[in-house]
Amino acid sequence: MLGSLSPLEVTGLIVSLIGLVPVLTQYRDETKLFTAGYVLLVVGMVATNLETFALEPVLNMVEHAIGIGAAGVVFLAAAYVRRESVVKG
Repeated sequence: MLGSLSPLEVTGLIVSLIGLVPVLTQYRDETKLFTAGYVLLVVGMVATNLETFALEPVLNMVEHAIGIGAAGVVFLAAAYVRRESVVKG
């Protein structure tokens, strides 16, 4: 069963989980949207690896809708908010 896991997807999960440590420890109120976006990417990576074991259609939707789609929207909002704060000074 573990042999069916993709080495690339497992590596992506490990890297994203390691990256979660500095993202969460460096959390500030002004970085909350960037933190939320990164957490959504990690959710997508977890779903990617879990779909090998069960609920493939559901977890595949979670991976793409939340892990990619929602994360992209949140990163877009974070960039917009940051740009507005820089422009306004």
